[in-house]
Amino acid sequence: MNRLLPILFIAIMLFSCAEQEQKINKSTSNKGKTLMAIFAHPDDEIVISPILSKYQKEGVNIHLVIVTDGRNGVTPHANIPAGDELAKTRAEEALCVTQTLGINPPIFLKYIDGDLALKENINTLDEKIDSLFINYKPNTVISFGPGGQYGHPDHRIVSNVVTEVFQRETSNELQNLLYYGYPREITNAEVPFNTDLVSWLNDNLKRTQERFLTYRIPYNKSDLELGHKASNCHESQYTSEAIDDLMEIVEQTDSLIYLRPWMGNEEIKNTIFD
Repeated sequence: MNRLLPILFIAIMLFSCAEQEQKINKSTSNKGKTLMAIFAHPDDEIVISPILSKYQKEGVNIHLVIVTDGRNGVTPHANIPAGDELAKTRAEEALCVTQTLGINPPIFLKYIDGDLALKENINTLDEKIDSLFINYKPNTVISFGPGGQYGHPDHRIVSNVVTEVFQRETSNELQNLLYYGYPREITNAEVPFNTDLVSWLNDNLKRTQERFLTYRIPYNKSDLELGHKASNCHESQYTSEAIDDLMEIVEQTDSLIYLRPWMGNEEIKNTIFD
């Protein structure tokens, strides 16, 4: 038995080293790939900010696309009136986010906040998303799913149009469309939120059964911290206490960001690239 112990120890060490080497090789293989995150408003990226940090460190080329100008996102604490001034402020905040994360400057499509449901806007958005796919050649696209995170109409429209264009244009380069999701099994009932805004958001999240959220992307503490720092750029929308609460929601999933493929898949994955 004593003779077997050194052999068993060596076997465990070799297995552990092989597993670690596989993870390193996978991270290295992501270098040069392109991720495009498409959301309706400046600040929608907060929920995936830790993995934007993660993949930037791995050499992934990241583009954040913001469809509307957010001009109607008036908040009591900032007291900036709706209109051009708020739109300008939110564009500056989005740029702050990308600079903090070390990713490409945001791509602004400049639709009027709240007007996406107009027929002419839906048609032109289709064309613009198509052009983005052609010009930037993303390998993976991330957006909200059909529920639009918490049911926001603009979120749902962006998800719908992105999906429509993806299923038409998918190719050897444009491989994955992933929806951000939050597990239904995690209610956060015991989390003491300090702000009514985030408490409401948590109560109204359009959750997904965990079994469908098959892309479970790990991130580390430094990614969470950088995501938190970047999210604090959105001063017109959130107090620092509200950002703390939002990141508390993110943290409840045990250092994983949950995503699901647009067509559904039961295979568990730990990377957004194939």
